[in-house]
Amino acid sequence: MWWLTLTSLLATAATPEELQGLVVEFNQHAQLRIPQLSARQAEQLLDGDVVRVLFPAEDPEAPSAAVAFMISPVARPALWIAAQDPHTQVDPGLTEKELQHLGTDHAIWYGYWDLPRPVRDRQWVVESRNTHRVSAATEGRAWEHTWNLVEDGLSTARPFIEAGKVGAITLEQVDTAIYTPVNQGSWFMFSLDDGQTMLGYQATSVVGGAIPTWVVTKLVMSRLESILRDLEVRAQTWSPTHYGASHAAVPGGDGQPIPRF
Repeated sequence: MWWLTLTSLLATAATPEELQGLVVEFNQHAQLRIPQLSARQAEQLLDGDVVRVLFPAEDPEAPSAAVAFMISPVARPALWIAAQDPHTQVDPGLTEKELQHLGTDHAIWYGYWDLPRPVRDRQWVVESRNTHRVSAATEGRAWEHTWNLVEDGLSTARPFIEAGKVGAITLEQVDTAIYTPVNQGSWFMFSLDDGQTMLGYQATSVVGGAIPTWVVTKLVMSRLESILRDLEVRAQTWSPTHYGASHAAVPGGDGQPIPRF
């Protein structure tokens, strides 16, 4: 990875103003907006910290989003593979399965969260896609991948589960687990002028049942740093060896195939 360090040294170092400007530009075209960075938050990112923000929804009755930002010396393609490759596992506690392939970077996914008893398990079906207009409008500087809950998604998932195509998940588990009423979020990544990447993750979740929304939000906020740090490690150690010549192409945020490593 020595070339990343050399590139960073030769390029102009990122500034708080650059980071703030990227967020402003991104929010003009994004499917899911992200919080504007203060000067202090931008400086913390440049110092190597993970910045976490509880981002209120425009509707005061809607749940807030848990959002985290980080700057990594790893180039964006490797980070994107670590997040979007169909073989990756962002959270070991989840079972996830693509149900329908709707396009190059557009799909329907089923998710199942196995929780400790006596809490009932949670499940969801989301529609995920890359927001091509973000890349086009920012001349490739910013990429966004979003997911949103599908209403009555279990009607789509049930045939796959019945056929044994979603890991070890059974119909009995499906009938017992609670379908989450809110599940949306995004990955977003910016290529910086100094060769580094500003990346982020946001999630808005309401799991239903007897678990209050504030408890879920607190849990998600507490896990944000590990999600980004673990992603960076996978990008450094897993992506370069996994995404080789024989691997099917994975599209970037612009919809174009990421070159194999």
